[in-house]
Amino acid sequence: MTLNVDLHCHTTASDGALGPLEVYQRARDKGVDVLAITDHDSVAAHQFLEQQTLDGPRLITGMELSTTWSAMEIHIVGLNFSLDHPDLARIIDHQSSARKQRSLLIASRLVKQLKLDISADELMDQVIDLALNRQKQSADGFLLSRESIQTGRPHFAYWLIENGFVNEMQVAFDKHLSHQKIGNLKAFWPPMSQAVAWIRALDGTAVIAHPGKYKMTRTKLRALVNDFKLAGGHALEVSGCQQPPGQREELASLCEDFEMKASRASDFHTPANQWVELGRAPELPAGTTAIWENW
Repeated sequence: MTLNVDLHCHTTASDGALGPLEVYQRARDKGVDVLAITDHDSVAAHQFLEQQTLDGPRLITGMELSTTWSAMEIHIVGLNFSLDHPDLARIIDHQSSARKQRSLLIASRLVKQLKLDISADELMDQVIDLALNRQKQSADGFLLSRESIQTGRPHFAYWLIENGFVNEMQVAFDKHLSHQKIGNLKAFWPPMSQAVAWIRALDGTAVIAHPGKYKMTRTKLRALVNDFKLAGGHALEVSGCQQPPGQREELASLCEDFEMKASRASDFHTPANQWVELGRAPELPAGTTAIWENW
């Protein structure tokens, strides 16, 4: 029997639309057998679910770390580590501090860009309120404090929509939140090799998230995978939702060339996107070695 495995999704602990228990129950209803919740720079969803009675998929610990490589922002998913590891809190504190500084810079740039009659701190407070309200709308009671809430560009996009500056997410990113508009947001993140070292220190598995979405040439993608391998990385997300024809096979070939394992992941954020759904990613191509085989 082939397991339905989904090793990348998000909750309201970062930029997802559903609470942790809602995501877990949705995964169960969609027939997922093994699920990793991988919020950005956070394990708050897992800490919440530890207190719940779960009846459904096997839950794998995870988080998605923002990093830099060759002047690009690259996301690395860490999987299957212990929540009790003494280094975990330090890693998350580091990323949370970077994320707060980054969000304040976004707020400052938006105040200037939009000629707003409020300060960056006031805009930041409004964005945090929005993030908290999104958590309050979930049905599972998950709610972080103002100090621990995570904010990123999607939350600013929601703010732009709610305040009438744009009418949809992609327009918010294209018109106001792109790196060309906001500036060098990558400067806040650690090098990719550092994030891989962190995940390895946790005895976890390091995976390059959605490698096909970075819009690299084949040569540059091979260079990324080579550096990731040299840093101690383990796997690539080979099978995902909404991939163009041939991409899975190309990524599977990279796994073979660099002796990497393969992951399957939806990168689910919201039920509003019917094409990106929990458990919907296609099966891994033949010949790949699944990262979950030895778990």
